[in-house]
Amino acid sequence: MVSATVKIYLIALYTSLAGLLWGLDTGSIGPLTQMTQFSNSIGHLTSGQLGIYVACILLSASVSSLCSGHVADVMSRKYGILSGALIIAVGTVISASAKNFAALICARLITGVGQGQTISVVTIYLCEISPQEIRGTVATMLQLLITIGIAAGYFIAYGSSRLNSSLAWRMPFIIEACIAVLVAAGMAFMPFSPRWLVQRGRYEEARVVLQKLRQTENVDDELNGIRGNLEDESLQQATFAEVFSKRYIRRSVLGIFLMGFEMFCGIDAVLYYAPILFSQAGFSSERASFLASGVSGIINLVFTIPAQLWVDKWGRKFPLIGGGIAIASCFLAIGSLYAAHGGKADGEVYLSGKGPQWAVIILIYMFVANFSWSWAVVIKIYACEIMPTRLRAKACAFQQLANWVVNFTVALTAPLFLRASPSGPYFFFSSATFFVTLVCYFFMPETKGMSLEEIEMIFEMKTRDSEHVPGSE
Repeated sequence: MVSATVKIYLIALYTSLAGLLWGLDTGSIGPLTQMTQFSNSIGHLTSGQLGIYVACILLSASVSSLCSGHVADVMSRKYGILSGALIIAVGTVISASAKNFAALICARLITGVGQGQTISVVTIYLCEISPQEIRGTVATMLQLLITIGIAAGYFIAYGSSRLNSSLAWRMPFIIEACIAVLVAAGMAFMPFSPRWLVQRGRYEEARVVLQKLRQTENVDDELNGIRGNLEDESLQQATFAEVFSKRYIRRSVLGIFLMGFEMFCGIDAVLYYAPILFSQAGFSSERASFLASGVSGIINLVFTIPAQLWVDKWGRKFPLIGGGIAIASCFLAIGSLYAAHGGKADGEVYLSGKGPQWAVIILIYMFVANFSWSWAVVIKIYACEIMPTRLRAKACAFQQLANWVVNFTVALTAPLFLRASPSGPYFFFSSATFFVTLVCYFFMPETKGMSLEEIEMIFEMKTRDSEHVPGSE
């Protein structure tokens, strides 16, 4: 008989296939747009067109993520994921059959609607079905599948680039469509979030779900804790305005800040445009830059695994502060190398000397490794778990909106930025990362080993303490 813990891991693994979809897109979109088969079918894209095409998915995802909180509250977490996966399937099918640039843009916008919804709701779902002892490990399953998808996306594009027809760049979209259908079909059999059931007043159903997902049959203490927390807040419908009320403003702003500024570290400039980065650093051929990009995908995956195993032992502050210092230092070093040995010729950035070129390549890999074990995993968990159950869906919608909007900005401008200034992008990303690290050090309470209800009490006490400053009465 399958244990309750194994059941949770299996549910998390299947649900996180939504992350695999996002990773496949992230890993394959840059390489496939560099294929000669793509240019032959659609035409050559300028740096501006490339940025628009890659980034437009993030624009629709940001709008979708803002609506995802309402969808998750009304439809439930599991049907929010199911409907999002169906939308992804529609968008990727249109991408796979597109014959011009306009059709690709429309298809990518549709895909973004589904991606924004599924990623936002999966994050909530995983946090809410997990017991506190393994919540970090379960919640990182989504990021693990994203990294698997990124690595797979690079190599799928590398393999399909050998095809002589337009199927070379269409194949990644076909694979994504098949997986999206699989996710939608399987979600029909997943359990509801017990916290969502309690929020809806369906207490007996919540008890049944908890009994299936916990090691013990006696789940009354956990159920009563959830009920008490929600009843203290009342069962009235949560509103977006309440997320920013005086009672919750501290944690709401912290979560939104972390999720938004996570993207200013430059990770998506690396993941989306890795072929450009590696060609600037000395890989001249298309397939060589594809292969180098694939190696970064493997590093991304390998260094996500330690976080998957030990995030609940490390806590939340150590990975964010230690990881932040490490990834900022990598980009600071790359920027310095480009400032000393780089330049522009015929509108293209170059880096002189085999030593500096290999140093930049190694530093890019080190950046990806350090991001993978730290920020990639912990920020999403922390931003979600610090919000109270009743407001979690709507708060996470704002958080994901910030993430998508900044992601869109970086993806849109990165091709132009990378080709306009040899060192500027790296110095900018490094400075932004150091800033976030300082915020984490001074303003981020540790939540290691706490239940969602205990985390709620920490922030409630901090709010009360700030309202009763000595001498203010």
